Amino acid sequence: MNTDFGSVGKANKTLGLIVAALMLILGVLVFLSPVIFAKIIVWLFIAGLIIYGVFQIIVYTKSEVKNGWSLTSGIMSILLAVLLIFSDPLSRASTFAFMLAFLSITTGMNQITAASFMKKQGSTGTGWLTASGIINIILSVFLIFNPFIMLLGFGMIAGIYLIVGGIALFAETMSNQ
Repeated sequence: MNTDFGSVGKANKTLGLIVAALMLILGVLVFLSPVIFAKIIVWLFIAGLIIYGVFQIIVYTKSEVKNGWSLTSGIMSILLAVLLIFSDPLSRASTFAFMLAFLSITTGMNQITAASFMKKQGSTGTGWLTASGIINIILSVFLIFNPFIMLLGFGMIAGIYLIVGGIALFAETMSNQ
């Protein structure tokens, strides 16, 4: 078996450069057009709700043990998606922001609880988990009181993240031989 490791490395380097360039381009576009990015994210969220709802209903119908919560969750997800599709853009954006806020607050509370439990078990280094939980809770408060500003800010942060990530991937790809 004759394997040319040089061509594999070259293919990975090429792919790395392509992905880095795409990340940079997408990052600049997202940073320069946060409103368009927010609209795209909201529509992806709606599509995700529909997919999740259909999946939950299928799980319910195929399962031997019928869990009414799976069926309810599926139906509610699809209903929410349909309501969002036919609502005005402002309602869609605010609903998305509020859902992000509640997801963020529950994640933050979960992180703080997990850190507390880990600390009681004798783990060290739980401060980062606690800090992350507090940041998530603060983020949720901002999302609740300033949903539209936060959506635009989210687009700008995502754009910066893509740009920095693209530069880091480019540097990593170029340093690999």
